[in-house]
Amino acid sequence: MNNKSDFFRFERKNDDFPFYSELSSPSLNLKSSLIFLVSVAVGFALFLIMFGGPNVQPFMNVIFPLAAVIFVARSQWTSLFRKLVAKDILLILGTYVANLIVTGIVGFLITKLFSTSANPATDSFNGNFADAIPFFLRTIPMLFGEELITILPFLVVLSFGVKKLKMSRKSAIILACIVSAILFGAYHLPTYNWNIVQAILGIGIARIVLLYPYLKTKNIWTSFIVHVMNDWTMFALAFWASTR
Repeated sequence: MNNKSDFFRFERKNDDFPFYSELSSPSLNLKSSLIFLVSVAVGFALFLIMFGGPNVQPFMNVIFPLAAVIFVARSQWTSLFRKLVAKDILLILGTYVANLIVTGIVGFLITKLFSTSANPATDSFNGNFADAIPFFLRTIPMLFGEELITILPFLVVLSFGVKKLKMSRKSAIILACIVSAILFGAYHLPTYNWNIVQAILGIGIARIVLLYPYLKTKNIWTSFIVHVMNDWTMFALAFWASTR
């Protein structure tokens, strides 16, 4: 465990990120970092080409990154997942509200200053609730996969910053947040018709908010739950609009 002064004030001091430091077991090296990154790239590429059709595609960003974590970390792969505790409820709800506010403000500013493209998912509803249910269910593995393909690069950059660049833990976390948010935005470029401002800036800023629960708890479940709540809210509004 690092010195408590290396932690941000909002972090829970009894938990640390896995894999990134020499004190971690296992500690990421060049080989394991490349395995993480290649798994993310392969999973996303297969997702992008809709490999396996609509019922298989959502799992591509889960299968390969999670398999990489299990291969690298062996019995320690579960360090990405921690037990949810009562105080996580307020954290999840607070982040959910904060993200809706930030997303709304950023989205408003971007639409006023730049040309934007609609998310095709929000245009796919036909007002039929029975048709919408499979869509919502498919987003569960899809959004969990988005957490994996964000957090694995975050851990790789964090490890690189601490061990290779000799950055402080706090500085490396900031760098990892920025890089992973940019990557997350880049993942959405095809969704938003390659609109760089909308994907990198708009989605990237929202991703930093979504990262907060993980930064605080080191538990991927917290950021995943907020992610589902956020996107389902947006999709629910789009579905409601399709019924009008």
